[in-house]
Formats: sequence, structure tokens, C-alpha cells
Amino acid sequence: MPARSCRRIVRCAPFILLLAAGHATCAPVEQVIEDIRAAALARDDDPASRPLPLAASWNMGNVSTGFGPSYQIEQIDRGQYLLPWFGLSVPQPPAGEGFNYPQSTDAPHYYEAAIRYLAEHHLPLSFVCTQWEVLLPQVAAAYARDGPSAKPAPLSPFDPVTPWAGVGRRWALQPTLRKLEQLYPDPPLVLFISNNEQPKQTPGELQASWRADANPSLLARRRAIGDAWIERYRALQRGFRDGLEAPQWRAHAVFVGYDAFVTPAMGRWGGWPEYSLYVPGRTEPWLYAWDGASVSYYLHDWAPDGDFIVWSPQIEAMNYLPVLAEVRRAQPQFWFEISTWDGQLPGQPTDKRRFYAERHQQFTPLRYGGLVQFGMWLLRPRIVREFRNPEDDRIRFGAFFNAILGAVARVHEDATLRSFWRSGRLIENPVDGHPYQEALPPELAARARWFLLDSSANPPRPWSLTTTLPVYALALVRGERPHREWLLYAFAPLDVERDSELTIPGGPRVRVTATTAGSFALVREGESATVPVGAAGS
Repeated sequence: MPARSCRRIVRCAPFILLLAAGHATCAPVEQVIEDIRAAALARDDDPASRPLPLAASWNMGNVSTGFGPSYQIEQIDRGQYLLPWFGLSVPQPPAGEGFNYPQSTDAPHYYEAAIRYLAEHHLPLSFVCTQWEVLLPQVAAAYARDGPSAKPAPLSPFDPVTPWAGVGRRWALQPTLRKLEQLYPDPPLVLFISNNEQPKQTPGELQASWRADANPSLLARRRAIGDAWIERYRALQRGFRDGLEAPQWRAHAVFVGYDAFVTPAMGRWGGWPEYSLYVPGRTEPWLYAWDGASVSYYLHDWAPDGDFIVWSPQIEAMNYLPVLAEVRRAQPQFWFEISTWDGQLPGQPTDKRRFYAERHQQFTPLRYGGLVQFGMWLLRPRIVREFRNPEDDRIRFGAFFNAILGAVARVHEDATLRSFWRSGRLIENPVDGHPYQEALPPELAARARWFLLDSSANPPRPWSLTTTLPVYALALVRGERPHREWLLYAFAPLDVERDSELTIPGGPRVRVTATTAGSFALVREGESATVPVGAAGS
């Protein structure tokens, strides 16, 4: 009999997570407020005590039924663990500029009551903004000339540096921001989050495309390009910080770029290096150009990816872990969060629901919660920030955001989950390795990027991008032999329940029931019984 089949089989009772609309937590609101503040201000450089997660959104509440400041305060009063956010419109936009936020985000009724509430409770706050580079002279001129249809030339890393600092200062002088600094002069943390989507020249356009046999001259050029981007973005942020009026805002400002990290497509297809500035020792310059990143954990509307195949957010996001370890060595307090999206675009031909409907599937809030929780427990981010368009409202999408609120609250309120989040060690799976291996430089190929547990429900390797994976499972461990404990998370996107045997590297083989909502189970070394985690509806 093979050694593998001799391992102990343990039956794990499932814990099915309920993500009901209107989920309210058990903790008093005063305690929740303290927990929000503690989670936001905790340090990242203590691996034995990771900061607990908070929820947030990109939706600024431009419509009355959106996810605006009044809704956020209501949720905190109901005991939800979220980090409040405001929209921040473009300061003095050029004539014809096509993506300024509505004036409602500058009106006192939008922010005043919320900012006074935050000041009363000394809570952190954040701002979600369009790309700050829109005020660079060459970009602003294109919009002034051509209006919303303008397509400014991609930014060059060799444009003058001085205007970048000036752009940051113009953002800091935004009249609404000045008013908010007066209303709340001493916040403990202020996040400024850019959508970071201004087009930039690619390595190919700069005659610096990656080659496997890159010579020293090419590597030097690629490094110089990366250094130049770092210099410009840091100049913009320095101008922004220096322009803030309140000393506590300057001291506590953190600048975060959407996807200012590494592409999750790394290794998925052979063309990904055309958009990368990798050089040995530095995966991407963007890690060092910002104080933090909000990385995409998306079901894209433009791609045939899904939460049930190899081309999935779950598999892509495993690329982030070694890169996060890299940047934390240089910037221990690098702010790391995830941006989630289910690809819904109601009324549009690329609406992701069509992709699922064509396969006779439904993508429900329950399933969304299971998907998001996988990303949470894989990456353990500071924030789970959901993307929704400005016109999206709670009537259509409230249940999906409730799924995120429930997943975040569950970590705070269940003692076992809270302990594993803070100090559990994610287990690498050394068997087979990550399925994305195209055009990887040796340094990147050698990194640990594979954490999916082997499951009896999944087909044998090799896989294609479209291979169906019925069960996505992770394991975290705490303690040392012979007193180890494992927390298992098992997500079954296609089944309400799916029985599966999981192999824990270096540990037992266990039987679990994976669920669409996601199931947790605790396994103790040397015991045949398992302990369910949490309680239904918690």
C-alpha cells in the first residue's frame, strides 16, 4: 500500500457561513469602534500578530442609495467593521475633463456629518480618487482640447520631475480637503487611494522589452526606467503630503495605488513580460513607488476567467505572496489590501452574469462570499475593498457587500479564526507547483507560489486554464510538533456541498465538506475528532 494512503483520515464537520443581508455583529458598537481603530493602526512587521481585516469600497455614494458616508456611519453604528471612505473630486479640473467626480462629493451634506462622527470617535478615514496624474500638463491639455474622448499620450518616465510634485500639491489644496482638515485636524490614519490607471509607456515602447538572455545593458535600461517611475511617483506623493495643511494629516498620510504591485497574470501567458519591468532583485518598481497597493482580486468582464477553473482569482492571487514578502523586507509597513469585483455590469454585453448563465450557473452573494474569503485567507490583507461603479446602488448590490461585511466580521468575532488570522502560517504545497509557468525568469520561478491543497475532488495534473476545479482549499497551521493545529478553508463554487479528501503537506489527510459559502474546520494533531469553527449565522 502506498505510504500516502496510510495517512490518517479525519472527518471534518463543515461550518457553512451564512451571509444574510443585514448581518449585525454581536459586539457593542463602542468595542467595534475600538477594534476598527486598532485594526487600522496595527503594525505589519509582527508576523505573530497580523492586523485584523476591515471592509471598504470604491463606490463613493454618488447616488442616494449608494455606499456613501451616511451609509458607512450607519453600518459602524450597527457593529460592522469597516474603514470609512470618501470620494475626492479632481481639484480645478481642466475644461472638458471627462472623469471628474460629481459635485455631490464636494457638498457639505455628503461629508460633514460623517467627518464629525469620525472626529468624535477618533477613527481613521480614506479617500478614493481618480488617477492623480490627470493634472499633469500634458494630460490636462489633451482633455482641455478634446474633451471626454481625449486619449492623452502615455506618460513617459523621462518627463520632467518638477510637474509631478506640483500635481501632488494641487491635490492637497483641494478646497474640500482643506475643509475636512479643519473639521477633523488629528486623524490617526488617512489613506489616499488612487485608481492608478493613467496609461504609461510600456517597456516595448521604451526599447526595453524583457528577454530571457537579457544582457547587462538591457538590465541597466530596465532598472533606470523603473528608478525613473519611482522618482516621479514619490515626487507626486511628497508634493501631496507637503501640501496638506494639518500637521497630523501630513504625519499620518499613506498613499496607495490600485494594482501598484505585480500583475496577477505573471506566468499565465507568454506575453506578460511585455508589460513588466522586472529586473533581478526587484519584481516591479511599483512596489517601491508607493506606500501601499490595493491589488485586484477580480472576476473580469473582459476575460473568460471564473471562480471554478484554473484561470481564477484564487490561482492568480497566489502570485502576490512572494512579492509581498519581497517588498516587506524593504518597507515593513507597506499597506496591502485587496480590491474585489464579480464582473457585474448590468445592461452591458460583457456583464459577467452572462458568462455564468451560458454555463447554466448563478453567481450569488453566497458564492461571492466564498470566493472573497478564499482571497482573504490566502493573502490576509488590511482591507477588503469592493469595486462598484459610481452609479451602482445598494438595492442591486447591497447583498454582495453584505457578504464582505460578514466575512470580515467573522474574523473579528470568532476566537479561533481571529487567532489563526493573526498568527497562523499559510502552508505551501510543494507538489507539482503553480500552474502558471510561462516565460518566468529563474528567480521568479523558484519562489513559493502554490498553496492550493491537493483534493480528491480535483482532476489530476496537468491542467489547462479552463480545467474545472470543484474544490479550492487552504490550510494554516499554528504550534509545533506534536501540538500542531490546522485551520482548513474549503470553497466549492459549483456545489452547495462537496465532500473531498484534502492532503495537508507535512500533516494528516482529512475529509471535509466544502461549500459554496466556504467552510472552516479545525484539525488537532493526534486527535481523531475535529472541532467546528464558529456558529451558523455568526
